[in-house]
Amino acid sequence: MRFSLFSTKSADQASEIESTFVQVGQGPRVVVFLHGLFGSTAHWTGTMDALGSDYRCLALHLPLDRKEDRRSEGVRSIGELTATIDRALGIAKIDAPMVLVGNSLGGLLAVDYALSYPNRVCGLVLAGSAGLQERSLTDGAKPKATREFVRSVISGIFYDQSLVTDELVEDWFETMRDRNYTRFILRISRATRDRNVEQDLARIDTPTLIVWGENDQITPPSVGEQFQSRIRGSKLVFLDACGHVPNVEQPDRFNRHLAAFLPTCF
Repeated sequence: MRFSLFSTKSADQASEIESTFVQVGQGPRVVVFLHGLFGSTAHWTGTMDALGSDYRCLALHLPLDRKEDRRSEGVRSIGELTATIDRALGIAKIDAPMVLVGNSLGGLLAVDYALSYPNRVCGLVLAGSAGLQERSLTDGAKPKATREFVRSVISGIFYDQSLVTDELVEDWFETMRDRNYTRFILRISRATRDRNVEQDLARIDTPTLIVWGENDQITPPSVGEQFQSRIRGSKLVFLDACGHVPNVEQPDRFNRHLAAFLPTCF
């Protein structure tokens, strides 16, 4: 499976990039997918295809992709991204309670949305979620626009190193050469670390599934355990031979757990 840095393509386009989404399936039971900082709607395609016969699935394209004005005009806080999600859902005409599924930054956004709009969320699925403790991809080192540095960063995301392809390294390398965009990414990374939800998780009162890679180096397994201990009634599942992005690295197992969980939410 190709793990591209960002994608600006989608099946359904609204008028603005902030409202772009991909949709599979239809009906009253809605599942919304939120990608991470280094992700795209493409990372949810297989999961949505697996669920599309039973649910209306939407993957939102968050305004984090590479654009010239991101540093000056792009989002600056988690709250802004949550508001963007709400606008996109309005354009998609989602008016029934939904299940939010988020990976990494997308998990934090799912939590923040559930806290901000509790009556609109009937279930949560968190995979390698930010919001409690997250190791910097660069371990605090200043980003370097070299292929070797980029490869070392990507290697920390996956357990299966065959996913760290030359093509992927080249994609990220070209992106990191854009200094303005790199500064935007660092700004969003700081905003993510600043939004700690530890004291808020007790307020979540909705079915919650937590799916975590046993080999996650970005948000270690102990972080998944912290989420489980703080969200009442939540279920924690570990996937072995899996890093920070279970939906990409172990899609079949991730999809099975998700399919078993979703009926409990509606």
